[in-house]
Amino acid sequence: MAGQPRRRLAPEVRRAQLISVAEDVFVRLGYQGTAVEDIAAAAGVTRTLIYKYFADKDEIYLECLRAARAELDAAVVTAAGGAQTPEDQLRAGFGAYFLFVRDRGSAWDVLFGGGAAIAGRVAEAAGRHRYETAEVIAGLVRAAAPGLDEESASAYAHAISGAGEQAAKWWRHHPEVTAETMVERMMDALWTGLERIAERNG
Repeated sequence: MAGQPRRRLAPEVRRAQLISVAEDVFVRLGYQGTAVEDIAAAAGVTRTLIYKYFADKDEIYLECLRAARAELDAAVVTAAGGAQTPEDQLRAGFGAYFLFVRDRGSAWDVLFGGGAAIAGRVAEAAGRHRYETAEVIAGLVRAAAPGLDEESASAYAHAISGAGEQAAKWWRHHPEVTAETMVERMMDALWTGLERIAERNG
């Protein structure tokens, strides 16, 4: 009701709210087109409150990226963890990945797909996040091929991650293709080699 004081949110709740709002603003305006004022206006707060939680726009963007990467990583690991064979694990992981791209497409463009013109420390941090996601995949590769050394598992995982990212960029230009088709295309491209690796190092 009018005249009632605004309810004060716990710091962790407010921070999560601001990250969620900021992602929507970055999607709508792009990284370069977004200012802290835009995020504050969308959240219904002052710039001063934004700066209480974040040093600048770059930090807000990186928090959005970190949260989205964590969401994607968890979805892939959960999906793969529910499958029995290495082949099914890979297919389930790709399935979770492409569902994320489909359902969060605009956010994927800005945060992962090069839709944001980022540079400097933001680009460096984004690269670190990308590396960490590939290392999550490395864990799945090692689970499928327990005898594989860690260096090889990491190298294969980064190849898979790069292929998935490029395939997703292509798919964003071809929305008529189904997620299921993208999964099967990735399996066709990658499974034969990984199957041999798993057989040799199982």
